[in-house]
Amino acid sequence: KTKRPPVWRAYSQLTSAVRAPPMCRKPVGEGAKRVTTVPSLPLAIPNRFLSNDLPMATRAPQLVPLGEEPGDAALQHPPWRKAARLSSVADAAEGFLARAGFERGPWLAVALAGGIAAWFALPSPAWWVATIAAGLMVALGALALWRGAERRSNLTIACVGAGLLIAFGVALIWARSELTGAVPIERPGSMVFAGKILERIEQPADGRVRLVLATREQGGRPIKVRVNLPLTQDAPALREGAIVRLKARLMPPAPPMLPGGYDFARAAWFEGYAATGSVQGPVTVLEPARGAPLLAPLRRRLSDHVRRQLGGSPGAIAAAFASGDRGSISDADEQAMRDAGLTHLLSISGLHVSAVIAGAYFLAITLVALWPWLTLRVRLPLLAAGAGALAGIGYTLLTGAEVPTVRSCVGAVLVLGALALGREPLSLRMLAVGAVFVLLLWPESLAGPSFQLSFAAVIA
Repeated sequence: KTKRPPVWRAYSQLTSAVRAPPMCRKPVGEGAKRVTTVPSLPLAIPNRFLSNDLPMATRAPQLVPLGEEPGDAALQHPPWRKAARLSSVADAAEGFLARAGFERGPWLAVALAGGIAAWFALPSPAWWVATIAAGLMVALGALALWRGAERRSNLTIACVGAGLLIAFGVALIWARSELTGAVPIERPGSMVFAGKILERIEQPADGRVRLVLATREQGGRPIKVRVNLPLTQDAPALREGAIVRLKARLMPPAPPMLPGGYDFARAAWFEGYAATGSVQGPVTVLEPARGAPLLAPLRRRLSDHVRRQLGGSPGAIAAAFASGDRGSISDADEQAMRDAGLTHLLSISGLHVSAVIAGAYFLAITLVALWPWLTLRVRLPLLAAGAGALAGIGYTLLTGAEVPTVRSCVGAVLVLGALALGREPLSLRMLAVGAVFVLLLWPESLAGPSFQLSFAAVIA
């Protein structure tokens, strides 16, 4: 039998051997194909290995690629690794929401405010529609992606709530703008018109009375205008509900004088003012007022009573505390309060509302405690909380229901309810409820300094 050289013997054994099945049933990448497929086996043995010209000691074996070269099998990342990263982010968000508990509630107010802020920031209705659609898609996508998944329940609720509230915020401020906004008049000019007095704003310190009138343009479009009437021409018949004829110079609401300054045009838009101006000449009463509103005359009578009793600067400041009427405070007193850093005290807010509610609460609980029969049968804190809430709501309505006053009243009523029920009274949830209440009534207040400073101070 002919003896073959060792090299040829090894080659015949390799070509006739049965290959074992690959360890990876689904190879990934070109490198894995070279390692696990049969056609790549001869390529792993170079031709010089089969030659007798070189000694065996100089023939280095071919190494299997382990990741040092680009494109090797060890560098191929399957898609499931990216999915695992996304899953870990979702797990972290789910864990955060689960640990937050009831503290997740204030973020719903943030989502509502975010939708309103998006309406102010975006330039055109197409962007507003796109924002509403995006919010709805987030909500529907979360429901479709995690439907029935218990381990994603908190994340599903968060995405659905945030998406719907962002869309609702955009729709809310858009609807408010369309319902209350008034297109300004085209150009300034003097005109004679008849109108119905809707509101009367007294400003004796400035020597004028402001009248808000409902009238019509020369083309027949109904508009609302605000005119300044000199105090010398004021008359008792000029009350809410009276129909008058006058001549006034009207002009469109002015835009901000400087970028980022006070935008009276935006405020007038949401107030419904198409023009502002001053009265020129006498005012004729065509029809006296019938059935005047209740709160406005009561507010004026209270303010007049306080000013008559005290007089001077103390009377004007006390009238502002009692009724919210700051029209009688002189410029000198305003400047002095501003220099002393006490101007915020003239605005009815949390300090004033809290003082009224606390006084009504302690007075009610003291008086009810004098009745033994009622004391033994009814919880006194519950009755006192009801009396304090009624006093706070009445004071808020009497002083004009401005944004800081409404926020303070809502917060105080929630505190009284928590005390009556034995719950924790102070939390961010209380502030979030107040913010949602204000935004539902006046969504445009989000862009004003009153809303921003009021809630920022409480959060801080």
